[in-house]
Amino acid sequence: MRFRVPASMENISYLGRGPEENYIDRNAGTIVGLYRSTASQMYFPYVRPQENGHHTDTKWIELTDNKNMTLRIEADSLMEFNALRNSVEDFDSEEATHRPRQWGNLSEKEIKENDENKVKNILRRQTHINDIIPKDYVEISLDLKQQGVGGYDSWGSFPEEWARINPKQTYNWGFTIIPQ
Repeated sequence: MRFRVPASMENISYLGRGPEENYIDRNAGTIVGLYRSTASQMYFPYVRPQENGHHTDTKWIELTDNKNMTLRIEADSLMEFNALRNSVEDFDSEEATHRPRQWGNLSEKEIKENDENKVKNILRRQTHINDIIPKDYVEISLDLKQQGVGGYDSWGSFPEEWARINPKQTYNWGFTIIPQ
């Protein structure tokens, strides 16, 4: 689930793994604890923008503004989350239509044809670190779990089987949003 709150609510406390970003197959070096940060600080500026700032094994999250208005999210058991000053689409997405595609990675014939319909969802758009500008909101992404990142061979391999999400399995989870 994704939703946005005003940028003024970027102060974040959470009980989960941290303090740095972590993923199901990249969290053994993080400790479950109580952490405080901001959505701006949770952003990691990868050279090629991509999903970032994720946290696993989270019991609850609180977003607070400077007037102590708080929004608390409590998991029924555990959840994972991101809280960033950007949308998911800002990080290398099909929706970033104002950015060009990486035509230079194709053959001369493919470049000459330059057919947007043929490359949709296949050829990435060119997104660079300087394209990521904080927005006037904090986007919260809540997940039961997110597939692992894999990457044992220069980020080309799939995650281990135990870190994947089985599409044939039924998953149930829940959380409560509490304004304070």
